[in-house]
Amino acid sequence: MKRFPRIKLAQMMLLFLICGLCTVPLTIKGSPFPPISTTIFVTIASVAAVFVIGGLRWAAAVAVPSIVAIAILIVDGHDVSLHDRVVPGFLVAFSNVVTAVCIARAALSRSTHGEARIYLGAASYLLIGISFTMVHQRIAILDPDAYRVPGATPEFPIGRWIDYLWFSFSTLTTSGFADVTARSSWARLACTLEAMTGVMFPAIFLARMVSEASAEDMTEKP
Repeated sequence: MKRFPRIKLAQMMLLFLICGLCTVPLTIKGSPFPPISTTIFVTIASVAAVFVIGGLRWAAAVAVPSIVAIAILIVDGHDVSLHDRVVPGFLVAFSNVVTAVCIARAALSRSTHGEARIYLGAASYLLIGISFTMVHQRIAILDPDAYRVPGATPEFPIGRWIDYLWFSFSTLTTSGFADVTARSSWARLACTLEAMTGVMFPAIFLARMVSEASAEDMTEKP
């Protein structure tokens, strides 16, 4: 792919993710989960982006688990219980992780330069946080005592997706606001993995950027 289309694609992906996160309070206003239409839209956008960046195999790895998850939710219809959402949630989380890995590989690729590298890296980082959001909420479904969520109500006993989104990004960035806390072993393991990813990803990404910039400077010198 030429440099110009890759930059545009990276910009669109990052803008799409930021807009999606900003509209979360509106899309899940009456539900603890994002609507299935949002999942379908995100799946289409992710598959298209990964197909352009990584090719057919990466696109299939993203599409198959997401399609299975959407099919399960559609078959269950309006009577979807909390436990019915566990498997679809983990499948979508896996799909998002594959998308994040594909985008990160493209960001660190020698064929990517300048601003495109930054946009792709930021998009991958956001996808990691969204993936862990789904993991945290599914752990909470399996074990209602796994997290302490101040936003939990009798109507939403485990809290809303936006509560876990907040918790995920505060863990990923190691901010640790401590309003939502992990209690169980599985919840703490997920937090540990996310915090490690949040620290290691920017370090590796920045080191690669500096290395590539230095290499480009050396090749430009006579």
